[in-house]
Amino acid sequence: MTGKILIVEDNPADMKFLKETLEREKYETICSKNGEGVFPLLESNPPDLVILDILLPDIDGFDVCRRIRQNDLFISLPVLFYTTISTINEKLIGLEVGASDFLTKSADERELLIRIRNLLNAKKKIDKIVKLSFYDELTEIYNRRYFYHRLRDECERSKRYKRNFCCAIMDIDYFKTINDTFGHPTGDRVLKEVAEVTRSNIRTADVLCRYGGDEFAVLLPETDLPGACVTTERVRRFIANLEAENGEKPHHVTISCGISVFSESIKDMNELMSQADNALYKAKQEGRNQIKAYIEK
Repeated sequence: MTGKILIVEDNPADMKFLKETLEREKYETICSKNGEGVFPLLESNPPDLVILDILLPDIDGFDVCRRIRQNDLFISLPVLFYTTISTINEKLIGLEVGASDFLTKSADERELLIRIRNLLNAKKKIDKIVKLSFYDELTEIYNRRYFYHRLRDECERSKRYKRNFCCAIMDIDYFKTINDTFGHPTGDRVLKEVAEVTRSNIRTADVLCRYGGDEFAVLLPETDLPGACVTTERVRRFIANLEAENGEKPHHVTISCGISVFSESIKDMNELMSQADNALYKAKQEGRNQIKAYIEK
């Protein structure tokens, strides 16, 4: 069994026991001695399971669990309360705030490991279902639903930490002509190749989705406008090497792209995407096969 487990525990002896027990079973462990330390770890090093004590030196485990459940990114993340407190009232509170399971520290080690294994197995099944609902079947990249899911979280994170990020909308030029001339199977192949070329030329932290029929969107966290322009221009150049053909004269594939940056002046994600869309429209108006950034007037 493999998996990454976040241990939230301020008692050194209990932390040592959990860490040694889990690593003996080949689990990877990451640790926090307090509640506030959990949230940066969830963003930077997402675990497959959280083992959480109730009594912590800053905020209690109930508040930690409640805040985890408020973030849709962690909808399938199991939280196991592992604590000395064993009253029915505390158990009920734990379940109400979203705990997946509840176990006292006096429990047998074998029971602890079985519960962990069950929670991780359940998460794998849920993740498969979530993946199906968030992926585009043809291109095997994220779909529009997942993009907006991530975009909403990125807007909130940007406001909280005062960090800008960029969005790009890319559209395949004359895609209807490709379908009409070479047929829909060739059009599907072009969509898949554009998705693969784009994915190969952006960071793993960036989010690529199929935004519409022949439109793609890219979310570029912690990226300024010049940086986003460099990235999308690299993608544009590589896509320009693709050809659509079906035994006839080949058609060179190109894209147009519009970019917007999230800043303090932006009201919400809808305004951000509208700006990117306006920049895309300008790129098409001015001849296609180019990148345009939205510049506030």
